[in-house]
Amino acid sequence: MARSRKRTTISIRKLIIFHHSSGKSVRNVAKLVNLYHSTGQYVMKRFKEENRIENKVREGRPAKLTERDQRFIIRKFVKNRRLSALKVSSEFNEKFSTPISPEIVRRVLRAAGLNGRSTRRKFFVNFEKQKAHAFFRKINVE
Repeated sequence: MARSRKRTTISIRKLIIFHHSSGKSVRNVAKLVNLYHSTGQYVMKRFKEENRIENKVREGRPAKLTERDQRFIIRKFVKNRRLSALKVSSEFNEKFSTPISPEIVRRVLRAAGLNGRSTRRKFFVNFEKQKAHAFFRKINVE
């Protein structure tokens, strides 16, 4: 995820352009509006090259899940690793108003570094076999 920056308002950008066009340096303008001089330079550069003050329209589809929703999904799997994505998505759909598919759950988990694994098949060891194992261990140790 990209780092979110503090956005300057359009009125402050207009103020920067006004002061700069009246002959003040970028550093002086930045001190006046209480911003870094690099922010003032960026606003002026964009105004000169592209003749715009507003932000560009964002591209791409907005994220369906918030960070809170993602934490909910991750927490479910950290508590119980044997859950399926289908069960978590159905539980999520019951609790929250945003409907999601199991694939979205898998995508969130992969992004968090939790990859799917199938459990290892193990032999069933009943009580009698356990006693036999313990008996043989005592013989081998002595």
